[in-house]
Amino acid sequence: MARATRAKPAPKEPTPEPAPSATKPLPEATANPPKLFVLPRDTSKDARIVTFDNPATDTPSRYYFCPSKGFYEFTRIAAPKKACRSWLITRQDAQNTQSATEEQTEGTKDTEAEAETGLGSGFITKDASLFLATPVDLLFLILPALAPNSTKEEKQHFLELDDYTDKLSASSRHWKTLLVQNPSLKIMLENKMRTICDTVDAGDETMYRLSHSKLLAVLMKKAERMVQNGLPPSMEDKFVKTALEVPVMSIRREESTLSAVSDSGTSTPTADSQTTSESQATDLTTPDDVDTPAKPTLHTPDNIPHLLRLRTALTYLTASYLPPTLASSVTSALTASTTPDFAPLTSHLSAIAKLKSEATALRSISDNISRKRAFEVDEDKMAEREEKKRKKEEEALKKKNESLGVKKLRKVDTSGMKKMSAFFSVKPKAK
Repeated sequence: MARATRAKPAPKEPTPEPAPSATKPLPEATANPPKLFVLPRDTSKDARIVTFDNPATDTPSRYYFCPSKGFYEFTRIAAPKKACRSWLITRQDAQNTQSATEEQTEGTKDTEAEAETGLGSGFITKDASLFLATPVDLLFLILPALAPNSTKEEKQHFLELDDYTDKLSASSRHWKTLLVQNPSLKIMLENKMRTICDTVDAGDETMYRLSHSKLLAVLMKKAERMVQNGLPPSMEDKFVKTALEVPVMSIRREESTLSAVSDSGTSTPTADSQTTSESQATDLTTPDDVDTPAKPTLHTPDNIPHLLRLRTALTYLTASYLPPTLASSVTSALTASTTPDFAPLTSHLSAIAKLKSEATALRSISDNISRKRAFEVDEDKMAEREEKKRKKEEEALKKKNESLGVKKLRKVDTSGMKKMSAFFSVKPKAK
């Protein structure tokens, strides 16, 4: 008798191992990534980046020094936080190798390897910001050595040029290195100090002391040049256009005809004219008169925008480049100065502030009227809801007090039955 045998299963084929990935893993992020700087052209080979104390904040800051072109400060330009941007920084030889590889129709393996190596030596930065080198006046960098040590120090003494250079060298070792390696820098310092300092000759030496009036005159020239070239659009909109806007507000009633309007105008309001304008602003008019434009009440003279731009530029220079011990004294000297006279600007801004307070009061009246009207509408809707709720509760209570028999009778089909009233109706008379 033949014997049944079980066939042996076919041997399993070995599972092929996944091929190693040709892409290289990204290296870990570095704590100090490279930064992108935009430097001026045609600078000296001895140009370098140095570290000085910022005159306004007294914190170490980077500056670019060129013996032939002077000093530059770095302005950081960054993309918005919502925008995802990054920089791919590569070497120049890597870019040339890559472009040469793309132009060739048949490249060798060595050329491809060189291109891959060149691209691999690049770097990707997460922060897509760059640092732009812009010229800065040497005058601001030496002000910390010329400024008093504290605001309480009222009297300063005349000192030699070497005394001030020693102060600069003590604040930063880079100052000492630059003064030793560049003799022309000392001459530049002396020329700048003559423009803002009072001088006294003591024998063969000239002694210097900071003059607030001369410093204010230099700042005024710089501010005039800023205004002449035009302020940046952001500063123009925020500090000039917005500050000179005269408030406009109107209160309208749909049901009644009361209208209170405050608008911009042509004359500065006084105590008498203000009372008259307020009495005219609140008036009983027809609905067609609500859209009628109000007469102007305040006019901006032609010299006011220029004065405001000039004061904005001076405020920017004072806050960004002057030491704190000098900022208060220069601001006080600017307030007391009569050239130019900022008194018309101050009075005009005060009038605008008064109108803004009145507009805020009228706006609060408008809000109260709107809330009152909305509250009255809400009261009617609330009464309707209360009535519906009361009827619903009465029906629920009535159903709850019904007997079991009545509840069962509700379920009976009475479509073919006569009503009880049909048995007690009057019998019709026979004809």
